[in-house]
Amino acid sequence: MHAIVMAGGKGSRLGALTRNLPKPLMKMGDDSILGIITQQLRRAGFDRLTFCVSHFGELVERDFGNGERFGVAIDYCWDRVPLGTAAPLRLVPDWTSPALVMNGDILTSTDFGDLFAAHQQHRPIMTVAVRRTQIPVAYGVLDLDEDGRVARIREKPRIDVDFSSGMYVIDPAVRAYIPAGHHMDMPTLIGAVIDRGERVRGHRVLGSWHDIGTLGSYHTAARAFLADPGGYVTADPDPVQNARPA
Repeated sequence: MHAIVMAGGKGSRLGALTRNLPKPLMKMGDDSILGIITQQLRRAGFDRLTFCVSHFGELVERDFGNGERFGVAIDYCWDRVPLGTAAPLRLVPDWTSPALVMNGDILTSTDFGDLFAAHQQHRPIMTVAVRRTQIPVAYGVLDLDEDGRVARIREKPRIDVDFSSGMYVIDPAVRAYIPAGHHMDMPTLIGAVIDRGERVRGHRVLGSWHDIGTLGSYHTAARAFLADPGGYVTADPDPVQNARPA
């Protein structure tokens, strides 16, 4: 199975922590975020990983090499001018079957194998890993009937919303919707695919999930990992398979 990891972001909101380091190489305990993701993907059965790199990509390639010591094959897809979270997919070589695609700054205990199996079962062009959260509303929310009559008022409710978790399974056919040489982020690609009548399916995922975009979210994720590292990466009895970047 093939996984594609978007590992080219600058992480500018993280300030000094990413001044000389790409965000995926930031530490969680003794390992990097990307190191944890690599181990999780291997355990889920993914044997080929493509790292889409740009900013400080040479540091990622230095640490992970060809993936041999991690028990996977790793190759690299470079965009010398940052293209966003979706456009690099157009450049991925030898991509001929559905691949798991994810951002390289996510700490999660999501079952990647289950997400991939759901895509294989339903066969859309794209499966989006969906999570649910509650959004607090600071006002009294009115429920109106067709005549404008107020049927109910809910004072400062918390409203459930579904959101994309930055993890997907994608068919290589989506490259037809990515213009060559243009910046494109994943929400724009999803919208383009839907507008053309293609089927995009949401698959609800469970477990812990942290999007590491700010200093606050990084420290929250680091605390969660240190409190339960085994919830993210189980110790591997094979010391070669358990190797970490130097």
